[in-house]
Amino acid sequence: MGNQNIFALLRSKFGTLIIVGLLFGALSFFGLMVTEKPFQTKMDFLVVQSNANNQDFYTLFKSSEYLGKILSEAVYSDRFVDALVETGKVNKEFLPFDKQERLATWSKMVTVNKNLELGIISVTVSGDRERDVARIMDGIAQVLTERNSLFRSGDEKSVEIRILSGPILEQSPNVSKILKVVLLAFVAGFLLCAFFLIAREESRSTIVRGTHVPFNDPMA
Repeated sequence: MGNQNIFALLRSKFGTLIIVGLLFGALSFFGLMVTEKPFQTKMDFLVVQSNANNQDFYTLFKSSEYLGKILSEAVYSDRFVDALVETGKVNKEFLPFDKQERLATWSKMVTVNKNLELGIISVTVSGDRERDVARIMDGIAQVLTERNSLFRSGDEKSVEIRILSGPILEQSPNVSKILKVVLLAFVAGFLLCAFFLIAREESRSTIVRGTHVPFNDPMA
């Protein structure tokens, strides 16, 4: 198909394209509402080495990067959950008793993002109740700032975890996230429908071109 034929086809099917795009957008909206927890809170932490006087910049950078990785992964560990319960901010029944289910539920509840170049760890907690996510985040902050030596080598005072910002509590998903997801789904549905229509028309054109009238030999 030439470009003019493609444009003519899409123009004639523009209403269908819009409807499919809107359908994709609506499905993504309802999916987001079902899967997203209604509340989330976020805090940013800075990894600081206390005994860094005799170390050069590169050594400090690599050491902070390593510590950031270790602590970020430690948040998802069973030992971290135990330390969280020990703070008294939450009770041990807030997660399933089975260890595998416990860690699976915890990993869905907590998200850790790392900016290792700056030594920053961002932690987000999602949940169904505002009070619960606030208490869990308070416990996480206490473990990271006061008991981080449980998850790394070195003496207890060699590394300090400082709170940079938060806790910031908000309803989830927020308006900007909803608009972004719905818009992307609309565009995806529009384009997929367009590709399907073009491919179907190409297939029909190929069949038509391949159809011919059999030649009858009058001498036969």
